[in-house]
Amino acid sequence: MRRLGPTLAATLSSAVALALAVSCSSSPPEIVSLAVRLIVVTTDPGGARDERLSVFASVADAQGVGDVEYLYVVHDGDELCWTMGPSEWRRSDDGSSVWLGANSLDAPGTTIPRGSYRLILIDKAGERAERSFSLSAPETSAYDTPSLRLSGTTVVVATPYPTNTAFFLDAGGNVTHTAAIAKGSTALDSLWPEGKWRTGADYIAVYGLEPKAEIGFFSWKARLPD
Repeated sequence: MRRLGPTLAATLSSAVALALAVSCSSSPPEIVSLAVRLIVVTTDPGGARDERLSVFASVADAQGVGDVEYLYVVHDGDELCWTMGPSEWRRSDDGSSVWLGANSLDAPGTTIPRGSYRLILIDKAGERAERSFSLSAPETSAYDTPSLRLSGTTVVVATPYPTNTAFFLDAGGNVTHTAAIAKGSTALDSLWPEGKWRTGADYIAVYGLEPKAEIGFFSWKARLPD
C-alpha cells in the first residue's frame, strides 16, 4: 500500500493517457464483477485486532488473462493506493471465470477507510478498465471475534456466528486446507481426515462470517500438536 502522492498519481495518469492513445480497434481488459468484504483479523493472543480489505475482480482480456499487468485499488479520499502485479495478487479460477485480488489489504492504523474506492485494471498494452465500489461496513469494535483452543487433537471453538470455517496454515501463514466447523468441540481428524493436518499445517485459525453486515472475523491462530 502506498500513499497516492504526486509520483504515484502521475504514474496512474500516464497509464490513462497511454490507454487513450491506443487505437480504438484494440480491446481493453474487462472487469466482469467484483467481490469486496471487510475482514477483522485478531493479531495477537491478547485479542488485538486489525481491519483488512478483501477485494477480488473477475477479469477478462481478449489476449488472455496473462495479458493483465497491474491491478490498482485506490481510495482517493485518504490518498491510498494498493498496487498488485502477478507476484502480489492471488488468482482463483472458478469454471470459466478468473478472479484476481487479495484477501488482506492493510492500511495505516487499525481500520480500513470507508467510502468510495476505484479498482483499475491495466494490461501490457496500457489499456485499462475501471470500476467504482463503496465500502459502507459498520464500526467493528462491538463485534466479537471467534476464539479457539486445542485440547489434545480436539479443537474447541467459541463463536457468535452461524457460519464458520477452520483454516489450516503453514509456518508462513499460507492456507493449506479449509473445512466447515461448528462451535463446540471438533476432532482435528474430522476436519482433515487421515491425520493429514499433522504434515500439512502448523497452525489452525477460525473464520466466522457475520451475515447481515457481511464482515468476516478471524480468530488468533493456535499451534497444532505434533
